[in-house]
Amino acid sequence: MRSPVSNNQRMNKVSLDDGLVAFQCPETEGIFLPVASYFRWLSKQPERLSHLPKTTSDPEIVDSANAKICPESGQLMQRYKVGHGFSFYLDRSPLGSVWFDKGEWEALKARQYHDELHLIFTAPWQDGVRTEERIRTERRILEERLGSDLLGQLEDIKSKLDVCEYRDMALAYLHS
Repeated sequence: MRSPVSNNQRMNKVSLDDGLVAFQCPETEGIFLPVASYFRWLSKQPERLSHLPKTTSDPEIVDSANAKICPESGQLMQRYKVGHGFSFYLDRSPLGSVWFDKGEWEALKARQYHDELHLIFTAPWQDGVRTEERIRTERRILEERLGSDLLGQLEDIKSKLDVCEYRDMALAYLHS
């Protein structure tokens, strides 16, 4: 198996987890995970793990934006944003195999997302990623224009209105 990022350098076979075989680029430490290996491993997992929160000790990520050619199919790999607190992208082969730049597998595993790898490439997951980005952008714009203090006060009022029996009356009052 040849690396998609290091001049077709031969990759080394590695074990990412018990029964999960992948290939690692000796130069970049990136990992190529064949789809068949992943689904064999996933089928032997007893249950989905609960996600863990982001910590300050998350692994360092070296995300490469360069186009990659799948070592299995010779076709261009497509990039997908992971989202859900992860700022990096994964590259996926048309066959379903995945390329992880240095630290990406470790980051997913540290927060127990590695058993949901196959879901990252689905429309519902990607829709969720876009929704997260839209909400973050809207909040950033509101904070820039209103200031942190006023936005905080408005969020407090909003949370109170969400459970208020006379919400419409309160909104009408604010609008008048």
